Amino acid sequence: MSTSIHKSVLNFLRELDRRFKVMLVAIGLYSWASNLTLKYNQLYATALGADPLELGSLNSIGGVANSIISAPTGWFIDRYGVKKVIILGLALSAMVSAIYGYASNWLMLIPAIILSQISFRMIIPLTDIIFIGTSKPRSRARAMGLSRTIWAIPSALAPMTAAVIVSAFGGINVQGIRPLYLIQLGAITLIMVFVIFALEELHIQRTAGERVMDQGKRGLIEGFKELFEGERWLKEWAILMGLWRFGMSLSMPFIPLWMVNVKGADPYILGAISTTGIITSALLQIPMGIIADRIGRKKTFFLLRPFSYLGTLLLILAPSPELLILVGILGVLGSMDGVAGVSFIPFITMYWEAVPAEKRGRWFGFTGIFNIFAVPALMLGGFLWQVGLKEWVLLLPVLIEVSSIVPILMRIPDTLRRSE
Repeated sequence: MSTSIHKSVLNFLRELDRRFKVMLVAIGLYSWASNLTLKYNQLYATALGADPLELGSLNSIGGVANSIISAPTGWFIDRYGVKKVIILGLALSAMVSAIYGYASNWLMLIPAIILSQISFRMIIPLTDIIFIGTSKPRSRARAMGLSRTIWAIPSALAPMTAAVIVSAFGGINVQGIRPLYLIQLGAITLIMVFVIFALEELHIQRTAGERVMDQGKRGLIEGFKELFEGERWLKEWAILMGLWRFGMSLSMPFIPLWMVNVKGADPYILGAISTTGIITSALLQIPMGIIADRIGRKKTFFLLRPFSYLGTLLLILAPSPELLILVGILGVLGSMDGVAGVSFIPFITMYWEAVPAEKRGRWFGFTGIFNIFAVPALMLGGFLWQVGLKEWVLLLPVLIEVSSIVPILMRIPDTLRRSE
């Protein structure tokens, strides 16, 4: 049976569009570079002198900037193409690594934290536009799952590599963490050069009966008015994405701080948590993608999501840092590893399928406006952490999702039939 699955995956890979394959390679290396520093960004900022409340404030500034540029970015994507924006995102990401690598105090990280949120949304989500746009409707979730499985191979190597480097240079402090950013800078620069020369632009095929944005005459406002023409459920999606962003932002910056400062995790425990999470995600992505293509995106999401709630509770209650490795397997809200990360794939596939291909740039830009909800979330998380209510920083996202996000998603129709 394993041989049959292996042949099926190889055949599926051969049939993929060249642009899909180019971005598989590029983001595979980008995932490795990102995972080198993923568990250390907040620890590095606090080592340079930032307290949790200041950390939340810094991230909230990034959320505001991200929100402001989101709509113009989405319009630009539909008008000029995805490739240009991805290259810009990689250039900004390289700047982030350089600033982190040479920072001497936490104030120097302000532009890097702002740019990191902007650059990330110009890379991974836009890569998904290429994946969705170049794959067949009945195999989209499987294609998305396959991409994450392949990315997991280099990503799984990054956490333990980082642990070795940090330990060799002095442990979880400024001197120990700094070399990670310099290595990351070199890797992202290499990726950017590769994408410039290897990636062809994604051109959307538009049918004669469709009303499309006239590239020469229609501007930003007209383009976004057209986004809603003939579309249902976009308002519900907008509310859902705002709540999602709020919940994720509330806990995400503080998960590494909880693991190290509250539970006593060392660099090798952090590395083991990330590695087990990545491996778990890699093993489940393709099977869950196939299931999502058969039974629907929503059903698969609801099947997997409770594991992330269980992982969050275990993160809070774990009596020893070694047990946090199980958290890596389950995943937590605010993290994209483990089963929690697998549940995100049917969700994001459904999100992209909510609108036709020629509207996906503007759809991405419009929903990005709701990143503004990250600002109060980050401030609230920093305040709760500062006053000693650290458990609530982790629990509130679960309560928000169960009480608000899940009921809204239950009302929105599955997109599997529409995609066909």
